[in-house]
Amino acid sequence: MGHGVIAALILYLTLPGIVGAMESAYQWTDKQGQIHYGDKPSTSTDSRTITLQRRMKRADHQSGLRPGELDQINKVEQRQRQQQQRAQTAKTQSDRQRAARRSRCADNREMLKNSSGKENFKKHSRYLRNNCW
Repeated sequence: MGHGVIAALILYLTLPGIVGAMESAYQWTDKQGQIHYGDKPSTSTDSRTITLQRRMKRADHQSGLRPGELDQINKVEQRQRQQQQRAQTAKTQSDRQRAARRSRCADNREMLKNSSGKENFKKHSRYLRNNCW
């Protein structure tokens, strides 16, 4: 195979991807016998029109997205919102648990001060040692 034929074959196979949204292209042969393709007809020789198949699906007029892409984006955004809500809920719950623990520690410190020499002294001391210090 000659280089011109290989180049023409490569161009012919890649032309629909390059042209994209175009619906037609032109093919012509020059004086050396090489085949050329373009989006405008040749002025020096006769060109024949080639109808291209569109590979892209119709885009949404407002967003420029394909119909399924908009649904996928909405699903991703919904998942992100759900993750943010879960993270906020977890933070709120963690803050409540921390506040409750601080409150229990403060209560046990107060009870420890009031129970010096009494039997509950060990119980409050152990709680503070294990949970608050």
